[in-house]
Amino acid sequence: MSLLIMLKRNFIYLLLIILAILPRFIFLNNVPNAINQDELHYALDAKSFFLTGKDVLGKTSSVDVLLFRSPQSEPVQAELAYFLEAPVLGFMGFSLLSLIFPNAILGVLTVVLIYLIARKLFDENTALIAGLIAAINPWLIFLSRSTYEAGPATLFFLCVFYVLLVTKGWKILLTIPVALLAFYSYIGTKLIFLPFMLLGISYAYLYVNKRKYLKQYILLFASSCLLMFFFLFQLKSYGTSSRGPELLMSSNPKIIERVNDFRKASLQSPFLAIFENKYSVYGSVLAKSTFNIFSPTYLFANADYFFMMSGHGLFYYIDLIFLIAGSVWALVYRRKIFYFFSAFISVSILPQILHESSLDGNFTPHVALIIPFFIILIAVGIYRIINLSKHKKYAYLSLAGIGIIYLALFLNFSYFYFLKFPLQEGTFEAQSRILSKYVSLSGNDSPITVFSANPKLVFREYIFYENRYNEKTANVINNALKQNNFVLNNVSFFPCNYTGLKNTTGLIISDVYCAQEFSKKSISIAQLRDSGKRYNIFNDKVCNQFNLPKYISNLKLSDFNIENLTSKKFCETFIVSY
Repeated sequence: MSLLIMLKRNFIYLLLIILAILPRFIFLNNVPNAINQDELHYALDAKSFFLTGKDVLGKTSSVDVLLFRSPQSEPVQAELAYFLEAPVLGFMGFSLLSLIFPNAILGVLTVVLIYLIARKLFDENTALIAGLIAAINPWLIFLSRSTYEAGPATLFFLCVFYVLLVTKGWKILLTIPVALLAFYSYIGTKLIFLPFMLLGISYAYLYVNKRKYLKQYILLFASSCLLMFFFLFQLKSYGTSSRGPELLMSSNPKIIERVNDFRKASLQSPFLAIFENKYSVYGSVLAKSTFNIFSPTYLFANADYFFMMSGHGLFYYIDLIFLIAGSVWALVYRRKIFYFFSAFISVSILPQILHESSLDGNFTPHVALIIPFFIILIAVGIYRIINLSKHKKYAYLSLAGIGIIYLALFLNFSYFYFLKFPLQEGTFEAQSRILSKYVSLSGNDSPITVFSANPKLVFREYIFYENRYNEKTANVINNALKQNNFVLNNVSFFPCNYTGLKNTTGLIISDVYCAQEFSKKSISIAQLRDSGKRYNIFNDKVCNQFNLPKYISNLKLSDFNIENLTSKKFCETFIVSY
């Protein structure tokens, strides 16, 4: 290999590493601007495991989690997240940076795995393109900057497939510990664990090792079956607290309800029972969900309510062209790979179409595993289109043109994510983070009362944002959560209907949904998007000395480093006086 070729190759490797790391770590304490409820219960229980050996209710140990006996403070969740977060949160404390740090690292490793799989199945050039596309893919960046379990699941399921591609003989059994990590990663993908394992083993047995090592593959699949059976056995002990009722079958109450609604909206006829029954409606729901998942509008334009990118898709528009080209080329020239990719993709959509949430539309974490396979096919399409010309000059021009287009699209996504996404309302909301900062500025001398429609949630968010959970406070906070008495030091959190407050001259913060007034004059914590009230603050002694705005405006990315803002900057940015 000539020096020039080596330099070009090394430059691409360096570019790949930079693109994999930079968008996953930059401004990690600012965007997303808040922790959401699903992430929060992992954080508190993980920290409790680290400090006390038990969950916040003192009922579940880390060994119990490995045996699929999840903490009872929340619905059954994936097991691996506790072990990923416990050491980081234990040593670094609570912050958005420390919370997301493990998944950001796994996100970088996911890019590497996509590169490695593409190189094994196709060639080095296709692999480099796949790695670059994965590095800037909107969904993979978004997922890496959250603690959602779909991130680890994507990595470890891909890792299972890659280990199967590269191992021979008894080394094939090295897949078992990786498969364990995949199984523990996400409650949703447990549903497809055995089909995924069967597909990966079948491909490796038939086309990688040419029908050798049958004994090892049988042992591997048998161990996977034992793991699944053990999980199902343990699941019985959860009863209604398990996630089993969320599985969408023809007998699901929501399907029955939909059948009844359809029948009420139809004229009476002998054919009614034939065309409007739970099986026909169920089949229609499955078909509609499948079409929704593969809809170009969903994949390339609008995504779903979870992604919340103000009209941005999971992929870039141009990816559709290359996905079609790569799929056609693979179908013609690499038919076996194409069929197996199609099978993997078909299996990967099952967590969505068989979940009752599919009745309301897509939920992208449920279909996260289709993204890497699409990315590899996109890379195949790009490489084959570039090589349509036999002249290197035109091939380089094509590559440069495609690169410029992707750079422009990536910059546009970065604008969406870093400058528009922080103002969205829904999955991530900053009001409780602002509330927590305000409470911390109010000091520890006088009582502070917070009324909320969900005092437990706001209390837990306060603990997180102000990093109040440590060796000294762990037992106090755990007891508060067990007794539903949400008090820490001088700060008390009550439901809207609480009537036991005697002294109304102290600092009172009230959720607008509580509709309570304690004095004629108040200031407010407002929604970021439209400055609508979220919390009213009565008897303020922190922000009234500053020039408060009438509405939130001119926010900058640096403003979301909320915990480190000065009192003046914080009040004049996030507290409004109508």
